[in-house]
Amino acid sequence: MVEINPSPGQAPHSTKNSSQRGADRRFALMHAVLESRSFAKSTRLAQFLKFICTLAIEEKTGEINEQQIGIHVFARSPAYSASDDSIVRSQARLLRQHLEEYFDHEAPSTPLIITIPKGGYVPVFEPRNLHSTTPSGESAPAGEAGSVLPSSVSANAKESSRVTFWHYPKLYLAAAFAVGALVLLVVVAHFWLVNWHNRSASDVLWARIFEEGRPVVIVPSDDALVLFEEETKASVPLDAYLSGSYMDKTNLSNSGPSSRTSDWFAAHQYTSTADLNLVLRLGRLTAARTATVETRNARVLRIDDLKSHNVILIGGMAANPWIGLYMNRLNFEVNYDWKTSEGYVLNKHPATGEASIYHDKVIDGTRYNYGVLAFLPGIQGEGESLLFEGTGMAGTESASDFPFDATEFSAFAQQIGATSHWMPHFEALLETTSVGGNAPEVHVITYHRIQP
Repeated sequence: MVEINPSPGQAPHSTKNSSQRGADRRFALMHAVLESRSFAKSTRLAQFLKFICTLAIEEKTGEINEQQIGIHVFARSPAYSASDDSIVRSQARLLRQHLEEYFDHEAPSTPLIITIPKGGYVPVFEPRNLHSTTPSGESAPAGEAGSVLPSSVSANAKESSRVTFWHYPKLYLAAAFAVGALVLLVVVAHFWLVNWHNRSASDVLWARIFEEGRPVVIVPSDDALVLFEEETKASVPLDAYLSGSYMDKTNLSNSGPSSRTSDWFAAHQYTSTADLNLVLRLGRLTAARTATVETRNARVLRIDDLKSHNVILIGGMAANPWIGLYMNRLNFEVNYDWKTSEGYVLNKHPATGEASIYHDKVIDGTRYNYGVLAFLPGIQGEGESLLFEGTGMAGTESASDFPFDATEFSAFAQQIGATSHWMPHFEALLETTSVGGNAPEVHVITYHRIQP
């Protein structure tokens, strides 16, 4: 076993001596990355990278998992639940982005690069695929600059050609214009067809949400509301949430161990880092760059915002009561039982082989959480809505990751009849599993097409 330094961010003690380390170019590459501009202001990401790279180089990859990273890099207690605390997963996404930026911009020609494949945290040291960009030499076409006319061409012939052109100027100009227009048309059509057929299923979905001419509002979860519900052991319905009447409790300060008051809840607005990471990922999409996109706290959102915008809601009803506006059109209802502290998904119309309810659970050391990704028309049929729901943080993350997974989402899109230019409305029930603190795996349990 490796001796782990108990202070956060410290890499394990190496069993190699300094000369061995100096001879290992992987250590040299790791230190070059850590000393780069990309990591200069990201101390915790640098600690993250150093921790996993050191273990990988010393061939101790079995000790690289979410639980150990949370303990030794992010100062979590040994008893913390990785499925409920997404700090490692969210920071791993940022670490992958920083590595890509470093090797693309700061070290574009280094022969060895570091990647962290999705689905785990074990770094891979691999050769960069270098492609020569030097164009092959080609002889210049006859008549271009630098070419010499053969001496056999007589002055009379050259003069004759000039006379012919000047005698029929309109004919030549018309022909040249027609050929140029035809070439341009072919080029544009080819470019359009190639890009049209190469559109991924995710691109089609994002194009529906970030459509031209209609602004988009993204509404993350209200984690202060979650704290309130945990304090009172009761859910807050949408009407009470909108009016603020749910905080009118004279004995709230005595209802839980934290003794938070109604004034405290009214003054605090929180959301999770997982939700913020999703907002950033959405904002970096190509389709979003040409759209008008804004974020809005769930507590200050209004019905008119949902009517005039395309809407993205994050979190189950317990964390984002606005989801309740769509419940009459959804088959999968994500909720949370505060008395038993258990998340669940209600399957209102189970098909053969499906359960009527899916509870969060742990079986033989494997934790099961559930998420729902729903794409449906906006309220009153105006615009489009996209819902990322989960029975907990891990479930919401599974829904958040699903449309960004090109392989899995494309396979799902084929099942529901999507094409390269059209995406039907749908809701997908997702299950995420995590074993021993490693990164979760996500798969689709079932889905429903949502009719207009």
